[in-house]
Amino acid sequence: MSATAASPLSRGELAALAPAGRGLFSIEGMWCPSCAAATERIIARAPGITRARVSFATGSALVDWDPDRVDLPALLRAVERLGYAIGPPRAPEETVAGIDAEIHRLGLRLAVAVFFGMWVMVLAIMRYLEPVALGSTPVGHALSIVAMGLVTPVVGFSAAPFFVAGWRTLRAGIPGMDALVSIGVVGAALLSVAELARGGAHIYADTMVMLIVLLSIGRLVEMRTVRRAASAIGALEREVPERAFPVDADGAVDAAEVAVDTDIRVAAGARVPLDGVVVEGATRVDASLLTGESTPVGVARDEPVHAGTINLDAPVTVRVTAGVGDRRIDRILGRMVEMQGNRSEITRLADRLARLLVPGALALAALVAVGGAALGLGAEEALLRALSVVVIACPCALSIAVPVTFLSFAERAMGRGVLFRSPATMERAGQLRHLLIDKTGTLTRGEPTVIGLRLADGVDEAELRHLAALAEAGVDHPVARALQDPALVPDSGIHRRREGRGVIMTLPGGEAVRVGSRRWLAEADILVPDDRADDPADAATRIHLARNGRWLGSFALGDPLRPAAPETVQRLVREGFVLQMVTGDGPAPAGRVAAEVGLAAEAVHAGCSPEDKADRVLDAQSRAPAAFIGDGINDSVAMAAADVGVAIDGASHAATSSAGLVVARGGLPALANALGLARAARRRMLQNLGLAVVYNGSAIPLAVAGVIPPSAAALAMLASSLSVMANAARPA
Repeated sequence: MSATAASPLSRGELAALAPAGRGLFSIEGMWCPSCAAATERIIARAPGITRARVSFATGSALVDWDPDRVDLPALLRAVERLGYAIGPPRAPEETVAGIDAEIHRLGLRLAVAVFFGMWVMVLAIMRYLEPVALGSTPVGHALSIVAMGLVTPVVGFSAAPFFVAGWRTLRAGIPGMDALVSIGVVGAALLSVAELARGGAHIYADTMVMLIVLLSIGRLVEMRTVRRAASAIGALEREVPERAFPVDADGAVDAAEVAVDTDIRVAAGARVPLDGVVVEGATRVDASLLTGESTPVGVARDEPVHAGTINLDAPVTVRVTAGVGDRRIDRILGRMVEMQGNRSEITRLADRLARLLVPGALALAALVAVGGAALGLGAEEALLRALSVVVIACPCALSIAVPVTFLSFAERAMGRGVLFRSPATMERAGQLRHLLIDKTGTLTRGEPTVIGLRLADGVDEAELRHLAALAEAGVDHPVARALQDPALVPDSGIHRRREGRGVIMTLPGGEAVRVGSRRWLAEADILVPDDRADDPADAATRIHLARNGRWLGSFALGDPLRPAAPETVQRLVREGFVLQMVTGDGPAPAGRVAAEVGLAAEAVHAGCSPEDKADRVLDAQSRAPAAFIGDGINDSVAMAAADVGVAIDGASHAATSSAGLVVARGGLPALANALGLARAARRRMLQNLGLAVVYNGSAIPLAVAGVIPPSAAALAMLASSLSVMANAARPA
C-alpha cells in the first residue's frame, strides 16, 4: 500500500544498522497480501538473514540477521528490484493516512469499473439474447467496438494495481490471484482485439469486467480490515504525552529531546512522559496503563515511575532513566507491531490453494495452447481453450469465500452489539478453546466502590462519609470518586493538602482531618486498629480517616462484579472453554473475584505486567487457539498477541483499537453469544471454500475439452461467486 512516509533508508544508513542484529522497517508500495509474501521471500533469501516477517496489515518488516554475514545494502537493492522501498518505521498516523488514501483510490477504481462495466454487461446481454440478429452482423460488430471502448478505462485504470502486483509476484516466484487475473484480462483483451480486427463480434469484455470487479471488491474489504493494526498502535502512543518540563528549562520541550539523567517536573494530574526515578516529592500514580491495577500506587523518593502513568496527588521531580524509544511503553509498542497482522487459518488455506492453482492453471493453459495446435485444433481454438482455462481457474469465488461470509455474519453480530473487525478475527473466534480474562473492568466493573465500613465507637456513618467526601472533593481518580458525594457543595473555607499517600484537610474551625492509608496515619502517631481476619472486606483496599489525631473509621473499597459474570463464566466452562484470569492486580483481590465467579485458584495469574500477559497468551496458544479479553490499555499487547483480542464494553480507546472483537453492549453474555455466532460463521466459511474448490476442480476439465468457451467461463465464474454469496447469506 502506498503511504506518505519518511524517505527510504540509504545504503549507508542500512549498513550502520548491521551490528544491531534486528530491525523494524517500513515497506513502501505494498498493495496486497501477495505483495507482502513476495517481499518476505526476497528478504529471507538475502545472505545473513535468519528470519523475516512482513506484515501487509502494518506495512512493516521485522528482520533478524547475523551481523557477521549480513549485507543490508544488498537486501535494499533486492527489495528495490522487486519494486518496493525499505524505510524507517512509520508513525502510526502516517500508516493510517496511507491506508485511508489507498482505500479512497481503490474505491474510485471500483466505482469506475462498476460504472463502465454496467454498460459493458448491457451490451453483452443484448448479444446473448439476440445471437442471430446481432451476433455477427455489422450492428453486432459496432456494439462490440463500443463495448471494448467502454472496457478500456476499466482495464487501463481500475485494473492497473493488479497488473503491477501480478508482475511483481511473478518475478518473486510466488504468483497469486493478481497474476492470474492479469493474465486472464490481457488474454481476453488480445483475443477480443483480434476478433474485432477480422470483423467479428465475439469479444470478452464482460469477462474482463467481472474479473476486475470481483477482485476489487475482495481487495476493498481486505484493505478496510488491515487499518485496525496501525490504529491500535497509534491509540496507545497517544496515551503518552509528547512534551516534558525539564527543571532547568523555562517551559515544555519535546519529550524526544530530553536526555537521560535530566530532571523533569510532573504536575499533579499530569501523565508522566518518560521513565525515571522520583528525586523530590511523593505521590500516588494511576498505573493502569501498564499494569491494570485497580487502585493507585504510592511512589516516594528513589522509587521508579514509568511513562504513561498518571500523577494523581502532588507535584514530583523525576530523574529520567530512559528516553523516547527506550521506555517501557516503547517496548510494549514494539511487541504490538511484531504481533499484529497475522492471518487466519482459513485465509492462509485459501492463499495456499490460490498459489497452487495459479502456476498449475498457467502451465495447463500453456499445454492446452501448444498441444491443441499440435493436435490440429487450429491456433484460434487452442488459444480460446487456453483462455477458458485461465478464466475458469481465476479463484474469484475462492477469494470471496471468507470476506462475504464475514460481511453476512458481521452484520448479524452488530445487531447484537458486537463488532468483528476482520474475517480473520471471526474465523479464529470460531475455533477458540482458551479464554484468558482480565479482572479489572472485565469481570468487574472497573471502578472501586465502598463495600464495607468500620466505625469507631460513637461515630456516625453519615458523619464519616461526609468528612471523606469533603476531603476528596474535586479529585479525579478512582479512590477519590468512590468516596465523593455528587450532591456535596464544598465549603470554600476548607484547606486541603494532598500528599503521596493521602489528604490532610483543615476545617474552618481548625480541626485537622486525615484520609489515607493505614501506614500513613500510623506515621502521624495515630492509633489505627488492626484489620479483622474474619472480615471479607479486608481482602479489599482500606482507606482510613482520622480527625484531630483520633481514628474515626475506615472504608473498604472493592470492585463489584459485572452483571451476570458468574453465570457467563460457568456457561463458557460448560461449552468447553478453558478459562484463566490474568491480571495486574495482587493475589488477594484476584483470588476474591475468582472465588466469586467460580474459577479455581490454579486458573488465576496475578501481578502480571503487559508483557507477562502476552507471554501467558502465547503459552496458551501453544496448546490451542486462545483469546484475551480485557478493557485496559495495559491489555493491548496481550490482545495483539492473542488469536483474538476482545475488548469488553467500557474499554479504553487503545484497548478497543487493539481488539479484533469489540463488545459494544451486553457485556460478558453478549461475548458468549458472539463466540457461538463465530463458530457458525467458521463452518460457513469452510463450506464456501469447499464450493469454490469443487467449482474450479470440475470446470477446468470442461474448459480443456472446449465445452466451456471464455464467455461461458466468465458466466460460470460469476455463478460460482453468486452461489458462495447465497450460502453466506443463509440464516445461521
